[in-house]
Amino acid sequence: MKALVLSFALLAAPLPTLAQAPAPKSADVVVLEALNSDWLTAYRTRDVAALDRVLADDFEGIYQGGRIMKKADILALATNTTRSFDTVTWEDVRIVVNGDVAVLRARAKMSGKSADGPFSSINDFADVYVRRGGSWKAISAHVVRVAE
Repeated sequence: MKALVLSFALLAAPLPTLAQAPAPKSADVVVLEALNSDWLTAYRTRDVAALDRVLADDFEGIYQGGRIMKKADILALATNTTRSFDTVTWEDVRIVVNGDVAVLRARAKMSGKSADGPFSSINDFADVYVRRGGSWKAISAHVVRVAE
């Protein structure tokens, strides 16, 4: 009987919480997070060299209104002095790597000034990266405005 009571007492006792440490990030995920940071920061800092490094020569992105932009269009946007970014932040980054292809999904919040006046937007985006010659390059982006 004592054994039965002791068994119930042990079952009823709270178990210590076993917190699991997050899995370490793969080297690819670390590189892709850095490329995402370089890309988005380059808009604010007008860093054409960073954009050139991140985007593949055959890059094409789909932006608001179905507008397709190639690498040259993105580089021109970075040097357009009629548009400036005061803030560019990102959150909720999720990366899936499958061999030499990766998809990075996140949300970006941007604000600044354009020829039309101040702007602010929240955009969800999915970028596709391909590893070529040992380096990751963005080949595609799909950007959807969530809110302004």
